[in-house]
Amino acid sequence: MTAPLRNAEAILHCAGCAGRNHGVCGSLSDRTLARVAQRARAISVAANDRLCEEDVTCHHIALVQSGMLRMQSHSLAGRRKITGLVVPGDSIGQIIRGTRDTAIEAVIDTRLCLFESANFAQLIEQEPELRRALCHQAENWTEKARRLSLLLGAYGPASRLRALLLLAPSIMPWKALPDGGGVLTMLLPRQDIADLIATTQETVSRSLHQFQKDGLIDILNARQFRLNDLEALSEGLEEIVHH
Repeated sequence: MTAPLRNAEAILHCAGCAGRNHGVCGSLSDRTLARVAQRARAISVAANDRLCEEDVTCHHIALVQSGMLRMQSHSLAGRRKITGLVVPGDSIGQIIRGTRDTAIEAVIDTRLCLFESANFAQLIEQEPELRRALCHQAENWTEKARRLSLLLGAYGPASRLRALLLLAPSIMPWKALPDGGGVLTMLLPRQDIADLIATTQETVSRSLHQFQKDGLIDILNARQFRLNDLEALSEGLEEIVHH
């Protein structure tokens, strides 16, 4: 953990951050972002390490610089459910004291700006831009939760997986190709995919190979997929992927 950043150092720090132009940070002016960064401590979280525990009060707020985190909870039967993904520019944590019903873990190595909840609450009071950015993020999270609920409730496992492949390029490495397709690097391991779309690893693998047989994708390796026909992949999923 490092000391809080100051003045010009804070501006330079944010200029080189992957989250600068996304989410909460992307909505802030340089002046406001510099004030926010001055209160931050930069930390790193290794892949699969836990940042916040389930059903425990979290006393920090964090802004994601790089990497990816998963929000997860467990059923009474012990089954894990991934309820959301946190990407560069997103904020996580609680301003209002109380326990959270989800744990937060790193999917891959992740860097964050960490704030004491009380300090961040002061910033929210002092900076209208930050208040607006957090309200906008809350609206986005609500819409994401609505779409995930619709996806899980109204579509079968194969359709859920198609939706994930189509939505992933907005938050994962994507190389567009001249023919309109592209190569997706899937950051989530198979078990995470299964727990996000409420199915099993076996169903994920079986569906991916069926997509390949149908010509929709090519499986380049365990984490890379060439999406050949985006229109065919999105058939019947317009409310999810084009909303």
